[in-house]
Amino acid sequence: MRKSISAIFYFATVIGMLVLWLPATSMAKNGWQSFQNHGLALSYPSEWKRMSPKSTDKIQGMLNQQLQGIGNTQLSVIGLDVLLNLPNFRVMIAKERFEIVPSPEYLIEERGKFLAEAQMQGGVNSYGEMKALTINGHSAIESHDVDKGARGYSSSIRLLCEKDTWHITFTGSTKATYQAYRPQIERMMQSMSLVDQCNARL
Repeated sequence: MRKSISAIFYFATVIGMLVLWLPATSMAKNGWQSFQNHGLALSYPSEWKRMSPKSTDKIQGMLNQQLQGIGNTQLSVIGLDVLLNLPNFRVMIAKERFEIVPSPEYLIEERGKFLAEAQMQGGVNSYGEMKALTINGHSAIESHDVDKGARGYSSSIRLLCEKDTWHITFTGSTKATYQAYRPQIERMMQSMSLVDQCNARL
C-alpha cells in the first residue's frame, strides 16, 4: 500500500498548483455557507469560490489515470472538490477509497516516510507533527504546517470511515498567509461531519 499513499500525497501537491488556473463558480460575498458533497459536510466563508464540477472531474480523472499508470489498485479518488480564495488560499477535498481499511497509525507512518523522502529530494523544506484526533466523533489525522517552499505552506485533515477517507488540504501562498487563515481553518474543522453513518465512528 505504500506506493498508494506516496502517490496521493504527490498528486495533492501537483493539484494544489493546478487549481490556481482553473475556473470556479462565484458565490456570495459575506458570511459562511454550507458545503456538502461526497458524504462530507462543512462550512466555509461565502466569499470563497467553489471550483466548477467540470474542472474537478478533470482533476479526479487525471489522478486516477496516474494511479492506474503506476499499477496502483490499492487506492482510488472517488470524489474531489476545490474551494478557492485566489490568489492566497485554497482548500482541496479528496475522497479516497482504499482496498484495505487503513489505520490512523499506518497513515501517519506512511506520511512520515513520504515527507522524509520529499525533504531529502528538496520538495519539502520542513514539516511539523502528525497526530491522531477525533472530529465530531470521527477518527481523524491532522498534519501540521507542511512547508512546500515555493508552492506554499499547508496543513491537512484526514477523516477516516472504514475504507474511505476524506483528505482536506489547506494551502496558503506563503507561511504568513497560511497563518492569517488559521482561524478559518479551525472553524472549518469544527464544522466537519460525515453525512452517512460510519461504523468506524468512535
